[in-house]
Amino acid sequence: MTRPLGLAARLALAMAAVAAVSAVLAGVLLAPLLSGAREDAVRAPLARQVDLLARVPRLALSSQRLDRVTDVSGLTLGVVTPSRATGAASVLSADQLATLRSGGSVSGEAELDGAPVLVEGRPSRSGGAVVLAADLSTADPALAAVRRRVVLALALGSLVATGLAVWLARRVAWPLTTAADAARRLAAGERGVALVATGPPEVDDVVAALGQLDEALRTSEARQRRFLLSVSHELRTPLTAVRGWAEGLADGTVAPEESREAGRTVLAEALRLEAYVADLLALARLEADDFRVDVTTVDLAALVAETADAWSTRARAADVTVTATSQPCTVRADAARLRQVLDALLDNALRVTPPGGSVDLSCRAPGRLEVRDSGPGLAPDDLAVAFEPGVLHERYRGRRATGGHGLGLAIVAGLVRRMEGDVVADVAPGGGALFRITLPPA
Repeated sequence: MTRPLGLAARLALAMAAVAAVSAVLAGVLLAPLLSGAREDAVRAPLARQVDLLARVPRLALSSQRLDRVTDVSGLTLGVVTPSRATGAASVLSADQLATLRSGGSVSGEAELDGAPVLVEGRPSRSGGAVVLAADLSTADPALAAVRRRVVLALALGSLVATGLAVWLARRVAWPLTTAADAARRLAAGERGVALVATGPPEVDDVVAALGQLDEALRTSEARQRRFLLSVSHELRTPLTAVRGWAEGLADGTVAPEESREAGRTVLAEALRLEAYVADLLALARLEADDFRVDVTTVDLAALVAETADAWSTRARAADVTVTATSQPCTVRADAARLRQVLDALLDNALRVTPPGGSVDLSCRAPGRLEVRDSGPGLAPDDLAVAFEPGVLHERYRGRRATGGHGLGLAIVAGLVRRMEGDVVADVAPGGGALFRITLPPA
């Protein structure tokens, strides 16, 4: 399979074709102009010569020397008298002869001996008139030379235009070729590719977009690396505990009376691993095209009251007050998925809220949910990455006793987006964190 022509070749061919068509059109337009120039090239000198002969005395017009001069030059001489017309004057019409006899000038075309000629007549100073006729073919050699020069000029112009077209095509295509090479390097995994905008504005936009893509890939991959490090850390701790107790049980270093405690520890760490893997799978499923969302009309006020009541027991155990504020409001959402979102946000709020604090769950028309807590809150630079998997968890590791896996907020964002809603993180008035969900109203 042959490779199609590149942009540079196509541009060069297009511009060369335009140059060739322009040359052909120029030739077509010049053809009638050259034909007119043929007549002008004969008539102008013919008029000057007849003006000169009109000043010659009548006797001199009949001299043999003048006849030889006109024979050599290819001209035919004629004389008009009151009674007759001789030589070239014999081809003139009666009206033209009358014009000459009355002292006027004649300029026209006629046939002499079967050949087309140009005729110029002037009144003579000594009476009568002088007429000169010239064959149009006398201008053909000069006209042919002019045609050759015009064709040569058009050919040279087309050649220069083709060369210029090739140069311009390469210059226009070079930034795109450079951008394509940079895109291939990005696809191969290289980052920080140097891109220079040197082309037209449209090409510069492509180069700028590639630069933005490069930066976005670096940022995304850096976050992925941090997330993988966080995942490995989260998995390593329970695996270490499970392996330690398992080795102890296998080699007999765990006393029989400690076996029950070993079993409880292994079970707890296994459940912790199971919960973390479940979160990872849920996060992965959110990116799948076949993730199912059953959208119906949901009564937000009822859902908020139900969720707050379900979490009140755990909140009292942590000495945290959970309040619910509701207004009549319905939205288009998946009721089960929305309850999952609220559970995740309340679980996150209770983990960070100190004893004696409060968590408020409220709904407001049209279709807005808010969960706010009185915990340590979020820093301004936390808001942009609050829903990135594991970012806040890794950022506050060892400083806040969160107890989670760092995936809850990422799952919340994914579920809300799947329901065609929007979720943002903010700083609550008076401190603490505020999460605001907006859903399509019913």
